Amino acid sequence: MVIKNNTLRICLAASAGGHLSQLTRLSDSWTGQDTFYVVTKEVVRQELQKTSRVYVIEECNRQHPLRVIQVFYRCLKIIFRERPDVAISTGAAPGFLLCLAAKMFGARIVWVDSIANIEVLSLSGRLVRSFADLFLTQWLELANHYNNVEYVGTIV
Repeated sequence: MVIKNNTLRICLAASAGGHLSQLTRLSDSWTGQDTFYVVTKEVVRQELQKTSRVYVIEECNRQHPLRVIQVFYRCLKIIFRERPDVAISTGAAPGFLLCLAAKMFGARIVWVDSIANIEVLSLSGRLVRSFADLFLTQWLELANHYNNVEYVGTIV
């Protein structure tokens, strides 16, 4: 899974807003790696593309199943083109779809559930937990409540 010069190709996926803010706070973790972002708002492209490739997909949720299918198809196209070794996401639904597509192509999945989820994991988190290679929460109580969920402190 390692590409040239021992670097990993890492997909970084998040919905715009708090999910993306939490993801970018972790950016020191992938310094020196071959990264690309998948985000849900065009307005963040300019800032992110200073350091990485950026793809923009639509926001979606379970109330709009047709859009979910469209976004998943777009995720498959991006993953087929980029072939990441690892996908890291903080959610929401588009992040889950990207992780699902990446897993189908053999990528390892790291999910960081949002700090906003205090009492239960997010819906996207509960779905991705079944196939994530590493699932992180920002609440100790949630790590104690769910199997295969690790507490790492807060990133906000």
